[in-house]
Amino acid sequence: MTVRKRIHMQNLFVFFLLLSAYLAATLFLFHRQSVRYGGNYPSDILPYIAHMQGQDTGYDFPYPILFLTGKLFLFFTSPAHAMALAVTLWNGLTPFVLKYYFDRSLQVRTAGNAKRGMLSSLLVFSLLLASMLYPLTWLGQYHPPGEDFLHRYLGTFTPNPYHNATYLAARPFSIPAFFLFADILTFYEKEDRWFHPKYLCFSLCLLLSTLTKPSFTLVLAGTAGIIMLWRLLSCRFRQIKAFFQMGVWFIPTFLVLLYQFGNVFRPDSKTGSGIGFGFLTAWSTVSDHIPLSILLAMAFPLAVLLFALAHRQVPGLLKFSWQFYLAGLLTLLFLYEKGYRLPHVNFSWGYMYGLFFSYTASLIVLVQNTLKRRQPAWQLTVQWGIYSLHLVCGIDYFRILMQGGLFH
Repeated sequence: MTVRKRIHMQNLFVFFLLLSAYLAATLFLFHRQSVRYGGNYPSDILPYIAHMQGQDTGYDFPYPILFLTGKLFLFFTSPAHAMALAVTLWNGLTPFVLKYYFDRSLQVRTAGNAKRGMLSSLLVFSLLLASMLYPLTWLGQYHPPGEDFLHRYLGTFTPNPYHNATYLAARPFSIPAFFLFADILTFYEKEDRWFHPKYLCFSLCLLLSTLTKPSFTLVLAGTAGIIMLWRLLSCRFRQIKAFFQMGVWFIPTFLVLLYQFGNVFRPDSKTGSGIGFGFLTAWSTVSDHIPLSILLAMAFPLAVLLFALAHRQVPGLLKFSWQFYLAGLLTLLFLYEKGYRLPHVNFSWGYMYGLFFSYTASLIVLVQNTLKRRQPAWQLTVQWGIYSLHLVCGIDYFRILMQGGLFH
């Protein structure tokens, strides 16, 4: 066995060892959420279980992939177990997808870089545990539901909301859609073709993500529309053909969105539901200090961006992740759902996708800068230090969820 092959086998062993621990932990968590073990483990999963069985929950869920998967498991086990297995299955694909993009970004398969595969695996699972910041004096403190006054998540939000099954189930589709579109932005105006393999893959991933949870799609479509329109105006419509050659691949998803929004967000005089426009109308119900909430959620990506700007080296992926984040931020700032949905702050899901992809892109850029020594050691240390704080808080927050504490 060659040295490179031995290193490759070691990398695979580390990845699957970490994956096994992750799957076991998340299956444990999702199962306890699905049965509300001991009256604890609050989450959004109970209405999903009822909807999967055809019961009227008072909510519409016109995104069927998770529910169809649960129905398949329902042939072999109980409803609660079926949904827990379905969420574990789709969420369990996320490490594979992230591993692919981290390996590619770190050039793991390039000669001499094989040892980076282990680093890639560690980064993937650290990213899946990272969370918003909160005071370190809160670490280790646990308060059961009904007594939890330390609001870690509420109003600040997290890139890894392990209490929302559909967000987790959609992520293995949204991640490749995000990376594919970031790649497409670098070449679509130079191509004169209506078909490209990456167009097809992007369109399919975006559609599947929408059919699992539309929150990612709303933000990506808004981001893509603004970027592509800006470029079209900047070139005085000379690239209008390229605009449509790429734009047509959004059509399948747009058709699904029209159906979803028509059922979920149509104005209803009886319930008062519908989409409203108002500055901080929803967000202010869960946060008394929104600028601080933004800082606690985005400290790491902000640090990476500031040092990148200082060196005038902002990679395309980092730039796109911030454009995506800002689109998610704007939706949360100005859009809300009326009536009984207002306290749910449902436009926060798109914002949390913005958090996740900002962390992902920032971590990739930071690792690349570290390996290539593009920045002074003290600057890299500051950035790694802030990321470590997010990770420490994230591990503590995950511990709270595993013990059945409030996700708030």
